[in-house]
Amino acid sequence: MTHAEITQDSNVKAPLDSALPGGTAPLSPASPGVSGGRSASSELSGEQRPLLTGSAGRRVVMAWVTSLALHALAIAVMFALVFPFSPDNRQLPEVVEAQVVGEIDAMPHNAARHSEWIPTDSGADPLSSKFIPDPSQNSEVLDRIVRPTTAKDPELAVIGIGAGGGEGGEMAKYGLSAGGGAAPQFFGAGGSVRGVRSVVYVVDRSGSMTETFVHVREELKRSVSSLRRSQKFHVIFFSSGETIENPPRALVNAITGHRRDFFRFLDSVQPAGGTRPEQALRRALDLEPDLIYFLSDGIFDAAIPSKLADWNKGGRTRIFTIAYLDQEGRKLLEQIAREHRGEFKFVTEYDLP
Repeated sequence: MTHAEITQDSNVKAPLDSALPGGTAPLSPASPGVSGGRSASSELSGEQRPLLTGSAGRRVVMAWVTSLALHALAIAVMFALVFPFSPDNRQLPEVVEAQVVGEIDAMPHNAARHSEWIPTDSGADPLSSKFIPDPSQNSEVLDRIVRPTTAKDPELAVIGIGAGGGEGGEMAKYGLSAGGGAAPQFFGAGGSVRGVRSVVYVVDRSGSMTETFVHVREELKRSVSSLRRSQKFHVIFFSSGETIENPPRALVNAITGHRRDFFRFLDSVQPAGGTRPEQALRRALDLEPDLIYFLSDGIFDAAIPSKLADWNKGGRTRIFTIAYLDQEGRKLLEQIAREHRGEFKFVTEYDLP
């Protein structure tokens, strides 16, 4: 081959070399790796390769099928773990059908049928009504009506030891004493006092109270009924005649039996005579109660306040005074309440039931 032919052949191959990626030489028809003996020009022209057939094609198809099956199985397992399904075997309750035969008794329940309920003048305000227990009922019924037992009662602080039974009760036998509670209200006085363990009522029964003494009886029953069983009480009636005391003439616990005995005694007290409270007040202070209620409807000895100062030195006992329907003795009653850490209350006819 001449030099010119070599040069010309080189010029033809140069463009072909530069057209291939990376400047590599084209494959010859006999080059291995080209199926069917296709030329490089057919590769470059973008002719499509024939599909895999035979054993190679089956292997590819099986690989895809296996992969899809495994993925589907994995998805099913994850779905079952996240959303578990199980048959609901719970048994629904049976529906019980009932049929009412006959007429229904429409009689309302009367929770206070064992006691007397005394309404106020207007009859519209149930909170101001007076509730009077019936002393004829047995002890268990009266206890439930007057004061339901709760676990917070001071007498239940020690298991197996009650505060009932008077001064010789279980608490006294073991050398223990129950704590005081709120004072019972008496015609609206004294309810704010706390820590009261004993109270004595000193009540006027002079002849001027004959027509209204029934209201005093009702209020005494209500006030004594509101006492806790651990609290003690005593009642003394005065006039110009004999001073009358509630048996057994001593402070007793406000248990059912003692309250019942007092209600019976109270029904026997009748007003008579004038207004002389000196002996009753001296007797009340001798009992050393925490609180005294002193009720009177008239004027009495002006020397009483100074005598009380000697009898109640140090003001151990608080004295609450009540002017009942008459303000004639108001000045003395206010002085007594002021000097003995008490309060004064004037009861009008509008305060009566």
